[in-house]
Amino acid sequence: MITTRPPKSRRLNVILSDPLLACLSSTAKSKGITVSEFVRRAVENECAQAQEASLAQAAASIAPLYESNPELTAFTALDREDFA
Repeated sequence: MITTRPPKSRRLNVILSDPLLACLSSTAKSKGITVSEFVRRAVENECAQAQEASLAQAAASIAPLYESNPELTAFTALDREDFA
């Protein structure tokens, strides 16, 4: 049986103002999660958004090349066909 282990976690110290810490604590409590879990989720969301933005920027930068290069567009008609 193959088991997957969760990624290794590391401790991170963050300095927050009192009002921000109070907001963080109350928001996490209202969601029924720990402050650590709340921060992990927030960081994961920000990283996912940054990755999506990076991929979108990369796609936008190559779109003109794709649209103007006949070698890249030669088979676009086949994109709509089902292959079984």
